[in-house]
Amino acid sequence: MEYSYSFNLKDTKSKKATLIYLRASIRDENKYLKYSTGEKILPSDWDFETQFPKRINGKTSKAIHINSVINQLSSYGESFQLICTKLKSDGQELTVDQIKKELDYKLKKTSVSPNSFFNVYDSFVKEKKELGKITTSTLKRYINIKEILVQFSKATNYSITFNRVNQDFYVAFVNYSRKTLRHKDNTLGRNIGFIKTFMNWSIKKNYHHNNAFRDFEKTSSETDEVALSFQELESLWMFEFKSKRLEKVRDVFVFGCATGMRYSDYSKIKKANIRDGQIYINSKKQKSIVGIPLNKYSKAVLEKYDYELPIISSQKFREYIKEACMLVGFKDKIIKTSFIGKERIEEEFYKYQVISTHTARRTFITLSLEKGMRPDIVMSITGHKSYSSFKKYIKLSKTIREQEMLKAWS
Repeated sequence: MEYSYSFNLKDTKSKKATLIYLRASIRDENKYLKYSTGEKILPSDWDFETQFPKRINGKTSKAIHINSVINQLSSYGESFQLICTKLKSDGQELTVDQIKKELDYKLKKTSVSPNSFFNVYDSFVKEKKELGKITTSTLKRYINIKEILVQFSKATNYSITFNRVNQDFYVAFVNYSRKTLRHKDNTLGRNIGFIKTFMNWSIKKNYHHNNAFRDFEKTSSETDEVALSFQELESLWMFEFKSKRLEKVRDVFVFGCATGMRYSDYSKIKKANIRDGQIYINSKKQKSIVGIPLNKYSKAVLEKYDYELPIISSQKFREYIKEACMLVGFKDKIIKTSFIGKERIEEEFYKYQVISTHTARRTFITLSLEKGMRPDIVMSITGHKSYSSFKKYIKLSKTIREQEMLKAWS
């Protein structure tokens, strides 16, 4: 298929040599391509009917220059045709931006292919962002993973291309993540998952046909996350803070413990979300309407703040809730176990040091089950779709395990 184009002068009335542009109508995008060839010519040496330089015979300096311009323009025309044909054969839509990038690369204006791994990765992140398919936190993770891959490539001298994302890449990346970055199994597994998501997207877009990444294993290990016992929740709730800052963070945290909501959804609650004794809100992550029955804790917090909870950044929240829990006296020693491959790592903390925004959601799930709520009811409130993801939040207390064991075996 022939793709029509033409050449035009920047200034047809110029007394000096003027730039020559390649122009074309890109129907797929309904836009017009205007691309500078970098070549210049006097308007008097231009044939406005053929839209091409007037050919001059002989070996004068002017003839040599004109013939050089003709050769360069012919090269631009051929390149434009080849690029459009290749993009179409690869199943890609023709866009002005993509054609410009390809022309830059083909005609040596840039040294990196527009379809290189990292250029396509940027397009992937841009698309997800524009379609609203990823949260701000997930977007930050994708950007961070790109930085990790760039540093990995430099540190190991492993050039990353689509075809080189294979078993050799996997082994090298896992070793680099564990030995250099000291990434624990769950962090490494999450990063590999993001890489696989990108590779799946790019294969569907016909950027490559490499399926080796599908065999990459996502490393993982159980983590020792904490939840508050009912006695601890009561102690926190009843504690009289001298600081309004800590009182507010306590109230918001207890609200999370009483509802199981994600921290990202707290700020969305208005009085209009409360109907018939339940909170109706479209969960940010699940994008579905969840009905959460009010209880004495959640109702008290909402009424205290006239149904508009204090807004605290997640970073400040994590800092303040640790301070609040330290003052309440959550100083039991906690040993957190993690793995970097076969290496077992045990770290000792006070309980208040490991409490975060997510502890509230985990506390709600754990206490609800301890108090006899059916797992399917709890899942309907938290919005979990599968039991496998739900069970990661369950941290039954030592007392409950002892009671159940005695009930079964005494």
